[in-house]
Amino acid sequence: MRLYLLALCLIVAACTGPVSQTRYDLVLEGGLVVDPESGLEDVRNLGIIDGRIAAVSETPLTGDQRVDVSGLVVAPGFINVHTHAWTPLGNRFEVRDGVTTIIEMESGSYPAARFGTYAPIALEGRARTHFGASLGHAWIRSQILSGGEGLTGMDQAVARAMRGEGAATMESPAFQQPLDDAQKVMLRDMLRSGLDEGGLGIGMLLDYMSDAVDEEEMRIVFEVAAERGAPISVHVRRGIAGDPSGLIEVIDLARETGAPVHICHLQASAMMNIAEFMRLVREARADGVRITMESFPYNAGSTSISAAVFSRDWQKIFAITYEDVEWVATGERLTEDTWEKYRAEQPGGSVVHHYNKEAWTRQASIAPDVIVAADGTPVMSLAMKNAPFGVGTFSRIYARYVRDEGALTLSQAVAKMTLLPARMLQGYSPAFARKGRLAVGADADITIFDLKRIQDHATFQDPFQPSTGIEHVIVGGTFALRDGALIEDSYPGQRILK
Repeated sequence: MRLYLLALCLIVAACTGPVSQTRYDLVLEGGLVVDPESGLEDVRNLGIIDGRIAAVSETPLTGDQRVDVSGLVVAPGFINVHTHAWTPLGNRFEVRDGVTTIIEMESGSYPAARFGTYAPIALEGRARTHFGASLGHAWIRSQILSGGEGLTGMDQAVARAMRGEGAATMESPAFQQPLDDAQKVMLRDMLRSGLDEGGLGIGMLLDYMSDAVDEEEMRIVFEVAAERGAPISVHVRRGIAGDPSGLIEVIDLARETGAPVHICHLQASAMMNIAEFMRLVREARADGVRITMESFPYNAGSTSISAAVFSRDWQKIFAITYEDVEWVATGERLTEDTWEKYRAEQPGGSVVHHYNKEAWTRQASIAPDVIVAADGTPVMSLAMKNAPFGVGTFSRIYARYVRDEGALTLSQAVAKMTLLPARMLQGYSPAFARKGRLAVGADADITIFDLKRIQDHATFQDPFQPSTGIEHVIVGGTFALRDGALIEDSYPGQRILK
């Protein structure tokens, strides 16, 4: 009966506007509704039935539950397409930063349905946000090179570490060993079957395996992506600081094969050459290449000290030295001696390498066509420090670039973290056609915040300071955050497969 009522509401609303006599599950009253797709930025009332938006109305609505959101911004829920902060603890911080959907796009999983199933991560039934993963190229390599005994994803490695079963490193054959001809045939077949089983595109950690992946293997990945119309989320190969050759390699393959591509953390790869990297992406897009790009608003990177890039001339690549690298566990800046010690004794340990500048980061952060994505690292314990990306990214954009600087309009900022990522994925995964919007029929994933008070607080020295000013977060029509506080027993997040 409720589904019939919702269908009737949608039909009538499409023809004549909201039905004033309808009783909604939830009504959000008097907020500044920002829908980047329609261009709406005005005071409206929202009516929600069965987890979908059933009315966007200028007139009052009747509901079983009514919440006054006057004076607040009502936006589509933020979609974080690049996160590794999918632990239960990390998920808490992302909700407090306004995120309603997390996607492990860069690293992915194999198979995608295995993502988030390993205790103590185990997202099913315990997720505050919707969640999903791409098909991880690295983890297919892991299975091929280990005879089916390799890791299925970064989440499995982190889960093992959380259980005390060893640290996760990037020193396995999957990141170091080339594939032979027979293994490349297996790769093609496993990419196809993995996409058919629900992977949200293909994740490619290319820079972490630069010496292992040759041109033929790259072409296989791009050809399969083109066949299926699946976006490839790629961490491009790094050259010397600012060298665009890794980006050009990906653009050329996308142009030749027709594969859709998404460039991870553009500013982190581009550094001082960010304007040229963005120009190359825009030029390719104008030529018909299906290409998108993302960035996060911090001036550093964070990864494992065993990452492949640190086995190359990393000081020249990043234009930094030991003192620019921070050991996450203690916050100490490294020396050559401590660098060598930690690399040998704790290869799974994390570092923050401070190599970017605000002037470079800002260019991507204020560009209306660059998606906001956090690239947060796994939060295993409050006793183990992390980079702040997964805690404060989205609030930081509003506080710094919208409110304080006026460098972005409110609607532009909302689009960068809602509509743009939804459009990037919806051509392949129809579920995203209902996300990133505030319109009749859209999923009721909604983030409500006070633009005057929104603020990130997480720092590299003290990363676990949650954002403030996010008042309510609604996931699938259910409150995950209410009046600025997490609802402890609320787990409305659902797995998203293609």
